[in-house]
Amino acid sequence: MEVPLSIIIAETKVTIIGFTMSEAFEYVDTLWNFLRENLPRELWNDVTIEVSGISGLNKLSFKWSVSIDASNDLLFEEILLSLTENNFLTNKRVEII
Repeated sequence: MEVPLSIIIAETKVTIIGFTMSEAFEYVDTLWNFLRENLPRELWNDVTIEVSGISGLNKLSFKWSVSIDASNDLLFEEILLSLTENNFLTNKRVEII
């Protein structure tokens, strides 16, 4: 059974968790292109994308996450709405937690 991606929304930041390392960087490429196509150029400096790996101590096995942070509420809402309408740019199941 496929494990869904977990979506965490806080303040002006959304984090998508559950990627392999290669999936995370492929996702960043897709996300980067999507945001550049859908946001006015003057807002590009107001958005940051972060990639990080998460592992427990039981087993050295990383799950990777991608976070998008916007500088203001309106921009964040626009990004979140666009991502939600497009299943967060993935064909995987997503679960907002």
